[in-house]
Amino acid sequence: MRDIEIGGGTAIVTGGSGGIGQAVVTALSGQGVRTAVLDPAATSAKGPSGGSSGGADLALDCDVRDAAAVQAAVARVEEELGPALHLVCAAGVVSEAPLAELDPAEFRRVVEVSLYGTFHAIRAVLPRMSARGRGGIVAMSTGWATKGYPNGAHYAAAKAGVEALVKSAALEVATLGVRVNALAPGPVETPMLTGFPDYHARAADRARAIPMGRVGQAGDIVGPTLFLLSDAAGYMTGQVVQVNGGLLMP
Repeated sequence: MRDIEIGGGTAIVTGGSGGIGQAVVTALSGQGVRTAVLDPAATSAKGPSGGSSGGADLALDCDVRDAAAVQAAVARVEEELGPALHLVCAAGVVSEAPLAELDPAEFRRVVEVSLYGTFHAIRAVLPRMSARGRGGIVAMSTGWATKGYPNGAHYAAAKAGVEALVKSAALEVATLGVRVNALAPGPVETPMLTGFPDYHARAADRARAIPMGRVGQAGDIVGPTLFLLSDAAGYMTGQVVQVNGGLLMP
């Protein structure tokens, strides 16, 4: 992805220890961007031993549901790596159950990670970015936020909230040099998807439903993410970009 230059600053990626988030961290690190991962599954930062978490310079064990923990993590990132000019909110969880049988505690868990977690991260960086007059934020949504998700109403609802949050934040800081956008991937073959017990039984049907004939890979989401962070997207804010192989064309 060296043809999309991010340039300077520090990038924070929530949920950066796996799936799309980890792929984004790897790409950013490959460009020499200082990167920090906020994730309960975070492991040691990059160092003499090589580290992990996609090659991140700093990996912090941080539950994005905890507003105070996110604030503290962002402060530490800036203290150790410098100004956070880029944020990617990729933390999320998913499960399936018919709405009438959905445990309220599970509904809350999914919403708290995907929506509250995105809110906490954006809220932590926004004043800092606004004060500097520069910043790019990309939050991960899903095509199901538009289409609806049978047996996944909690996930769809959380991501629809993410899209409304992104648009509202974008309006607030549009004149301050900070851009806020969302990406809405279709099915992507990450541990979140492959973790379903019947994934392999459903994989062929999923692929046939996609006009491009295949389920997405984490790498398919990296390019659009870097584009939205880069100056090449300097006149884009408050947008929800669908990346789904043609599965959904709203």
